[in-house]
Amino acid sequence: MSLARVISLLVNVIRGRNYYGKYRKMYGRDLRKIPSFKLISRLAYGKVLDIGCGIGYLSTLFDNYIGIDINKEAVAIAKKNTNGNYVIASASNLPFHSGSFDTCIAYDFIEHVKNIEQVLSEMRRVSAKAIISCVDFTSYYRLFTYDKTHERLLTPNELASILRKWFTHVRLFKTSGLFIVPHFLNAFLSRYFPNQVVLEASSC
Repeated sequence: MSLARVISLLVNVIRGRNYYGKYRKMYGRDLRKIPSFKLISRLAYGKVLDIGCGIGYLSTLFDNYIGIDINKEAVAIAKKNTNGNYVIASASNLPFHSGSFDTCIAYDFIEHVKNIEQVLSEMRRVSAKAIISCVDFTSYYRLFTYDKTHERLLTPNELASILRKWFTHVRLFKTSGLFIVPHFLNAFLSRYFPNQVVLEASSC
């Protein structure tokens, strides 16, 4: 058993084993105090599509928001706890017309799909701007993120290279993720011990 798997199993014992239940606390948090969410809220604009939205906690950041997820349980939780609009659908075949959105977001989702290029192609079809955020799997934080549903753990540069196939402008930011710590400590961690990468891709 890998070290990452052992550490992640121990962390899950502390925070709870229910896959979606452990994220419910996000509803009550000010997400803009977490550097990665603060950055995403600044980069995204207009009508937002959240791909692989899970239980929809990102909906608290945007006024014009639609979340999609293939998991019916997650969407049911999202509908019950937020005011966002939700669709049960596959990220590989988005049920929207081309150019329907201003911004597409995939937060901690891209590592869960095998056909990453198909998903990115669909994101580009429905929007000229994409924001991808995921764990920096080259950082120490990878030891806390083992998940049996992970398919491809791309490095930040690998993901940026793939994005350039569909988008003309790609920017990469290193920040911090979901730490439950005071704001000043999150700011310190994001500067000196980044664990979450945010990629902004556009064709504008």
